Amino acid sequence: MKQQIISTKRLRLYQWIVIITSALISIAFLYFGYLRYLNQEYFGAIFYSFEGVFLFIFFYLRATRLHSIEYDEQHIYVVQKGQELIIPFTDIKDIKLTGLTGVHSIYLYEDLGFDKEIMFKSSLWYPFNYKKVDDQVYELQKRIDQAKREYKPDNYHALGS
Repeated sequence: MKQQIISTKRLRLYQWIVIITSALISIAFLYFGYLRYLNQEYFGAIFYSFEGVFLFIFFYLRATRLHSIEYDEQHIYVVQKGQELIIPFTDIKDIKLTGLTGVHSIYLYEDLGFDKEIMFKSSLWYPFNYKKVDDQVYELQKRIDQAKREYKPDNYHALGS
């Protein structure tokens, strides 16, 4: 079967929008902190400054952890930096929606070099096309469950000692 793309095709656009928007909001918080500093309200200046930096770091890290995901009958393909990481369905623990913006997480049984959690953005228009996206994720979840039921380890018929 041909690979099906489950994540958004405009992932880089989404990442840049999130990073630029969070940077602008952070600059606004830093400016408010500077205004508080000029009025000799030092606690407010520190609070606004830390909040601006924290928000930028949080959204930057969240946006850069998103990956492009494709799947076929037996594997999930994680595309990152021009390379594909192939993950069999039997190594996947669960898929869950992690936020209201359509970011899903794939939880793995073991760490494959970058984390036990792979995040992907299903659609740029997620709240408006949730039925289509939820059907795609449900289809993937069904295939994963079926692969787990049919899986037999290599030493399935080996005798114990």
